[in-house]
Amino acid sequence: MSEPAEEGAMVPGSTAAAGGDPPRARPAARRAAAHERPGAIALYFGYRALASLVVAAPLSVFAAQVVGDHPRGDAILFDPGGLMLGELGRLGALAAASLAAQLGVGALLAAALGLIPLAVLLAALSQAGPLSAQALGGRAARAIGPLALLWGVALAAQVTAAALVLLPGMKLCEAFLVLPRSRDLAAAAVAAVALVHVVAIGLLHDLARAALVAEQRGFYTAVARGFDALCAAPLEAAWAWASRGALAAVALAGGAWGIHLAGVGTGPRVAAAFAAQLAALAAAAYLRASWLAAALRLVDRSAPAQRTGTDDTAE
Repeated sequence: MSEPAEEGAMVPGSTAAAGGDPPRARPAARRAAAHERPGAIALYFGYRALASLVVAAPLSVFAAQVVGDHPRGDAILFDPGGLMLGELGRLGALAAASLAAQLGVGALLAAALGLIPLAVLLAALSQAGPLSAQALGGRAARAIGPLALLWGVALAAQVTAAALVLLPGMKLCEAFLVLPRSRDLAAAAVAAVALVHVVAIGLLHDLARAALVAEQRGFYTAVARGFDALCAAPLEAAWAWASRGALAAVALAGGAWGIHLAGVGTGPRVAAAFAAQLAALAAAAYLRASWLAAALRLVDRSAPAQRTGTDDTAE
């Protein structure tokens, strides 16, 4: 004799089981705001600051070879008239190929290794409340492989999209436009169109990253979830990215202006210039974290309205 079903339980073959009342949607998990994860942001900022110093090392060495023996050091680069700055630029143009190779390789390595602090930051932002180091590290470690694949595909897509617009566009400008001013304006318009494509791929990349880490998705599912989030709210996603990106650009420009005001000499001036640059990088890192938190919310809002118990179990 079978036991009676508990009150409220769904009996196979009943009206509810047959599709009378669909199961309720699983509530979306609350995501942490950027200001709630200072430790993860500090790790992300620390890596970016260190990577910036390493990547810029070839330029620093080159500048030191040109003006390092002068009694005033780098300060002569900021003299009125910019004579030594122009000379440095001329010599840099001659060594552009070797410098570009060193900077390119360094930037690629820094970006690849930067996936580790990025995964930690996304994992920290994807969950609210206190986090254990073990849980955070495990979630970040599981995402490293798919994040690397996603980064490589996105980078290749951005380079391809830019090339497909720039190469024929610039050739058309040179072939059909004679006046230098018209040619420059047309070239700027072509570059703007290429930039739009690169930014769109970058937006999709970040949304796919958010879905990959927060929902522990695979490569293809993460891209699909990111595409759904971008299509669901394209203007909101573009504004969230552009507003924070503009503020980060202002912060970095302010840091450069602070270096100019402090001058490049010895002692307190060098410390003030270095502090201004670090403050600008810290602001940019926080704004980046704020955008990633917004990307997580956009991914959550684009999730299917209803999920069955089987889907929940499978996930």
